[in-house]
Amino acid sequence: MKLIYTLIFSVFCISYSFAQKARLEIVNSSQRTLLIKVMKRNYGGNDRKHSTLTIQPGYRGTEYFSSTGDYYLKTKATKRDRKPMYEKGKPFEVYVGHDGYSVLTVTYSITESSSYNPLDGKSISEAEFEKDY
Repeated sequence: MKLIYTLIFSVFCISYSFAQKARLEIVNSSQRTLLIKVMKRNYGGNDRKHSTLTIQPGYRGTEYFSSTGDYYLKTKATKRDRKPMYEKGKPFEVYVGHDGYSVLTVTYSITESSSYNPLDGKSISEAEFEKDY
C-alpha cells in the first residue's frame, strides 16, 4: 500500500513539474476592442504567430506559454467611427523552467487624440499586422 502512495505522489510531482506554464495577462483599459497577435521570434528565419486574442473594452485576456522564448505583440485597436490603430510592440522574454516561470501583465490604456499615436510601440500598417510571420 505504501508503494502505491509513493507511486501516486511521484506521478503527481512529475506531472506538476511538466504542467508549469508561463502566463501573460493583457488588460484592456481602453475604449477600443483589441485584436492581439502573440508572435514568437525566430532568429533563424521568419517569426510565427503563437496565438490570437480578442479583448473587449474593460476586460482582460490571458495567454499561456509552455516553453521559454522571445515574443512580441501585434495589436489592432478598433472603435466605432474611428480609424483602427496598429502597433508592433517591443520583444519580451518568457521563461518556463523547473525553477519557475514568467508571469507578465500588459495594460492597454489609449487616450483618444487626433494629434498623436498614444500606443508605446511602433506603429505598423494594416498589411504588416495581417502577416502571421
